[in-house]
Amino acid sequence: MLLVALPALSQDFSAELVRQKPQNAASTKVFVSGDKIRFEASGQKSTSYAIINLSQRTSAMVLPDTKSYVMSPAAHVSASYPLFHIDDPDNACPVWEKTMEKPDSCKKVGDDTVNGRATVKYTGATENGDTGTGWVDKKLHFVIKWEGQRSAAEMQNIQEGPQAASLFEVPKDFQKLDTVATHKSQKKMVRPLPNKPAPPQ
Repeated sequence: MLLVALPALSQDFSAELVRQKPQNAASTKVFVSGDKIRFEASGQKSTSYAIINLSQRTSAMVLPDTKSYVMSPAAHVSASYPLFHIDDPDNACPVWEKTMEKPDSCKKVGDDTVNGRATVKYTGATENGDTGTGWVDKKLHFVIKWEGQRSAAEMQNIQEGPQAASLFEVPKDFQKLDTVATHKSQKKMVRPLPNKPAPPQ
């Protein structure tokens, strides 16, 4: 449940995104500067990171090991991102309901505190019909914690302050990969797995 309302810009900060559900999920380093977000996976053999531009609704997946990157088409950023960055922390329900296309599905619970930070707590329905809870940081204008039936995570070790512009730029010597060719190449390497019964709930 990733909660991004424009045009307001969030406070610049970095944080560690720690996932409680599903179990053993990798943590992610997050950097935010204005309308740009960088997600950097940690603890993996191959390094990669994503740069999201909220105002242009574009994203780039950067692959340092191969000095390459894949750019998403304009306006193809997932609709769920408008729930990361909230224009008005005290009035997030209109954004939630518009993004999820579920009118009257959000409820403001009220003020709350997460890891010592002032937040506003909300509950609502997600795209797949599950229910979820999100906490919007009043100063950062950013969702710093969420809990759903299938996923849960929170921002920890939040460090406020300006972020280097280079964090949100693809290195100039990196090669841009063709998204169609990349998709076909990945598809050839995929092998169908035998059907397995669903695990008990």
